[in-house]
Amino acid sequence: MADGVPRVADKPSEHVCAGCCMAKMREDNFSRNPEKTVKSAGVLDLIHSDVMCPMQTKTPCGCTYAVTFIDDFSRHVTVYFMKKKSQVLEKFKMLEADMESDTGRKIKRIRSDNGGEYTDRLFKEYLSKQGIRHEKTVPYMPSRMDWLSG
Repeated sequence: MADGVPRVADKPSEHVCAGCCMAKMREDNFSRNPEKTVKSAGVLDLIHSDVMCPMQTKTPCGCTYAVTFIDDFSRHVTVYFMKKKSQVLEKFKMLEADMESDTGRKIKRIRSDNGGEYTDRLFKEYLSKQGIRHEKTVPYMPSRMDWLSG
């Protein structure tokens, strides 16, 4: 036995604290194989969106942010560059107009993280007015949106 080190009990303690339980928890695995994930029934049934920010190098027009919109069914990707995150609603309206005129279908749902650009009053009001349901991913679970990145 080492000098100065208190003796550790031979038998583990029956005490279980919440912090210990949380530290031992682990995230469920998510399929990274797009073939195994459940897809929407049709084009524009579900749009995934995320903001990439800030980029180290500005675009020639001075943008440092980008917002991605991915159709769950077709996997069609649309990217818009922005100078401010607050432009997400403006870019969503552009996507909506373009995609709905091209397909003749309406966007039913959008799925995003809980970023302020998606949860502000104007964005919520617009979605409500358009009859679009907003699904938010679980906080601190980036793997739910991982397939957006690759």
